[in-house]
Amino acid sequence: MTLPSDLAIGVLRRPTAEGGAPHPMRVVASVVSRTVLGSMAGLLVWAQLPVAVLGWTAGVVQSGSMRPALAPGDVVLYQPPPRDRTPEVGHIVLTEDPTRPNRLLTHRVYHVLPNKSLITKGDANSAPDSTPVRPAALQGVARLRVPWIGLPVQLWRARQPVPVAVVLLGLATLLTFAVLPLHSRSPQKQ
Repeated sequence: MTLPSDLAIGVLRRPTAEGGAPHPMRVVASVVSRTVLGSMAGLLVWAQLPVAVLGWTAGVVQSGSMRPALAPGDVVLYQPPPRDRTPEVGHIVLTEDPTRPNRLLTHRVYHVLPNKSLITKGDANSAPDSTPVRPAALQGVARLRVPWIGLPVQLWRARQPVPVAVVLLGLATLLTFAVLPLHSRSPQKQ
């Protein structure tokens, strides 16, 4: 059996330092982009696993009212509230917003009233919320924070097209560097 001529002349050889070794910048770009994309994928899995397995709820922080504990773009995972216990002062909770129907609110429990209603307060706010949260409005108790992974969703909901475009361009750049071949396809010197 004879080999085709391109195989016979050594096209499948390992590249040597002088004739086809990967450029160091390509290697660095590939490693960095794959690391960032892998980390992002891990954070996405981390944010969705408790939702799928434990029945928790995930939400993206939309405002800075809970800074420094929670920042806009963070994903918070909430465990369903126990029906026989009231959250304690200091717990971060997800509730129906008592002042804005059909909106959810993530704040810290500031005070528990005798009727089990909650007074909440954002960490960055100067005063507690004025309207108590009924026990039936409690949706969950925060258990896990996944930083930044919800930033594209938060920017999209805030109708900020330029930052969304920058994020998408950054993701496209990372994907490009991750899939580029390390070796150039230019013909080797004979």
